Amino acid sequence: MTERNILVTEAIGQYIEDIPVEIVERKGIGHPDSLCDGMAERISVEYCRWCQENLGTLLHHNFDKVQLVAGEVDVGYGGGQLIQPIRVQIAGRGTPAFKDRKVPLDAIAIDAARQHIRESMRYLDPDRHMVIDSFAGRGAEELAYVVDHVTANDTSFGVSHWPRSGLENAVYETARYINYELIDQFPVGEDIKVMGARQGQEMVLTVALPFIAQKIGDQAEYLEARAAAQDAIQTYAQSLDGRRVRVMVNTADDVEADAVYLTLTGTSAEMGDDGSVGRGNRVNGLITPFRAASLEAACGKNPISHVGKVYNVLSLLAARDIVENIPGVKDVTVYLLSQIGAPLDQPLITTAYVRPASGSLTSSLQADVQALLDTHLAQVHTVRERIIGREFNLF
Repeated sequence: MTERNILVTEAIGQYIEDIPVEIVERKGIGHPDSLCDGMAERISVEYCRWCQENLGTLLHHNFDKVQLVAGEVDVGYGGGQLIQPIRVQIAGRGTPAFKDRKVPLDAIAIDAARQHIRESMRYLDPDRHMVIDSFAGRGAEELAYVVDHVTANDTSFGVSHWPRSGLENAVYETARYINYELIDQFPVGEDIKVMGARQGQEMVLTVALPFIAQKIGDQAEYLEARAAAQDAIQTYAQSLDGRRVRVMVNTADDVEADAVYLTLTGTSAEMGDDGSVGRGNRVNGLITPFRAASLEAACGKNPISHVGKVYNVLSLLAARDIVENIPGVKDVTVYLLSQIGAPLDQPLITTAYVRPASGSLTSSLQADVQALLDTHLAQVHTVRERIIGREFNLF
């Protein structure tokens, strides 16, 4: 039986719902940073699949360096035109050959990036609106060796918490509602952002919502659509939490100057807003400055041994499992710290900060949490296939 260094202790400090102010953000699937995350992750997935199907093994890679340079458009009520395309530069590292068989790194990367755009964006065409280039290079030999032996390829940490606070849930679910439901009812694009603030028992959700220029005839039509969309979002957000919620949409609009949020493609990447992997949502789908978080850019990293990816996913899965399956746990934060070259299932230290639903942390509760963490660590290698199978979103 493997002995693992697992420490379970009682959480300290105020409970998240009891602090006077909380701030939470989610960038929508069409935000330039989210587009980079999505392309990077899809490249990793398709690279893994190609290697499995053609080589029967997985090869080292890290495609977590995707950069988006905004294009330029001339847009107004009724439509617009592209002046300069959006440019995407794919960097990172892979294994270009294995046992005398070439791996088409650049072709895999570019095709995967286009696939992601086609599947996630309605108005952004990767062939007409974008120029995608790949500059993927050869990975370091020592890291390829580490991947082959499935040991940690970096000294880093993963961290996540569960459950979401009321504000976190409101921001997360509202953003998903806009991206996947409201978009069917209103002429809007995917580059949304929901910034949530809670002061005491009141929440304010500030929403950036891009309207599609070719579907808005004039200012009156825009204002009518914006008001109706705001009402729909308000109704949805209010249903998520018993506290008062105020929704405010496109607060930067200057109606008198006729400067409103219109886009040709549904994303600000068409003009003025660049993007990069790792600048958006964490693995839990949110940006939560009042919580512990890793700054690792998980998307695009290899799912075999890169702890910047695997440990962040595993910490979220473990935290959620602890709260949902161990009675008496109110919330938990899980930390996993690796040492480069060490077995992936044996972090240097695993720590869980547990907040009991009532009273203090008991030895029985402590033992239950430790046992569940031990089980998750023993099964860490199953995370790889779940990531490749796209079971969950990493941003």
